[in-house]
Amino acid sequence: MLIDPITLSAFSLAVVLLALTPGPDLFLIVGRGLAQGRSAAIYTALGFFLAGTVQVPLLALGLATLISENPFLFDLIRYAGGAYLIWRGAKMVFGPVPDPSGEGYAVVSRGEALREGFVASLVNPKGHAFMLAFLPQFVDPTAGSVAFQFVILGLVMRAVALVVEVTLATFSGTIGAVLRRSRRARIMLERTAGLLIVAIGVRLLLLEPPEPRGVQ
Repeated sequence: MLIDPITLSAFSLAVVLLALTPGPDLFLIVGRGLAQGRSAAIYTALGFFLAGTVQVPLLALGLATLISENPFLFDLIRYAGGAYLIWRGAKMVFGPVPDPSGEGYAVVSRGEALREGFVASLVNPKGHAFMLAFLPQFVDPTAGSVAFQFVILGLVMRAVALVVEVTLATFSGTIGAVLRRSRRARIMLERTAGLLIVAIGVRLLLLEPPEPRGVQ
């Protein structure tokens, strides 16, 4: 076995604690759940997981290192992703809030929530850098293929995080369903969720690019 059970258990516990730490992913899921319901929040979490299926192979192939150390690629990813998230959040802040009693009511489609979770996670260069720093702590070069260990740990990381995030999505969605019975609360939650998405987009735009190698 490439990864012993004790290491895998310690790794999984660390992932649970990380997933519960306040940050952009947690705020986005909870904000979605409160403002737009369990379905939107759960599909946002699934978007995070799908982004992981792209990030993990990139890490194993060494491409994540290229992204984290190349200022141009870093900027290209963060500007594109940040602009998209700001646009989506602004629509929620300034757009009309749907009335649940209206015909064809739907706050956000599952596809939109999935796509936004995917984009928010995939275009965050700091996420790639974090995985580069975190995963190697649990890799044993003497236990076999390092790339394969990266893939296994990365997928476990995403799977464990998904369980935590779906739990948070369900909990926040249940609370949100009660709060949204009030039109005033529904408007406030929708605007707040939009502001959170805008804030995540702005955060991406303001990330400092990595210094090129050789620059002190």
